[in-house]
Amino acid sequence: MATLEFLSEFRVREGQSDVLKAQWYIVAASALTAACAGEQVAELYRLVTKDLDLDSRKIVQRRMKEAILKGSILVGVPRAAQAFGPLFRAIPEDEIDLYSPRTEKMKSHDYERERAEKATRYFDILWGPDVAQQQRERVIKNHPDHYLLNVKTNYELWISEDAILSNIETEMCITALLICNYSPEQALWHVRGLLRHGGTMEQAKFAQELGLAVAHQFNARTGDITRAEDVVW
Repeated sequence: MATLEFLSEFRVREGQSDVLKAQWYIVAASALTAACAGEQVAELYRLVTKDLDLDSRKIVQRRMKEAILKGSILVGVPRAAQAFGPLFRAIPEDEIDLYSPRTEKMKSHDYERERAEKATRYFDILWGPDVAQQQRERVIKNHPDHYLLNVKTNYELWISEDAILSNIETEMCITALLICNYSPEQALWHVRGLLRHGGTMEQAKFAQELGLAVAHQFNARTGDITRAEDVVW
């Protein structure tokens, strides 16, 4: 518990009284996973859900699972498992939330088309339409399977899915995660993406500073981080 006390500053700073809308803990879950402190995610869940009713605990759980799941394609399955394992063990049987929008939507005949359109929009906003197309063409030219996995599949099935986390929330989580994953250039890309998806400068600063705080607490290397206010987007 003591090792997560530093997060109280961000909980207060966000000032969101409705825990089902709060963003600090999903950003923290992403950062902890990337910082090789995934075992702390279970304690984070207990901290956030203390005194909540069952339905509220399930929604918090759903949001944390989604943040870690989306992050798994960026930091890898083993590191995500370090967070998922303790979290799963911390959740009582009657508290398990099973909502899985991708699995449920697989039954729809239109799902493949809809997810492709959504992923294209997401990627175009992240980079800007012209640069996004250049990125696609460059990756396809150099390594088609890389495009299939890391652009098409990742963005269609995982990143752009917004049934649980909004695009702004996803970009906040990714920003903090990449800081803790020693990926400063990629973190910069997603600060731009956060702002381009409609996030505020305060949200960008919040995600960066929470990520840096987690990195400091758990001795994760970050590299040179370009501050949000200095980002040209």
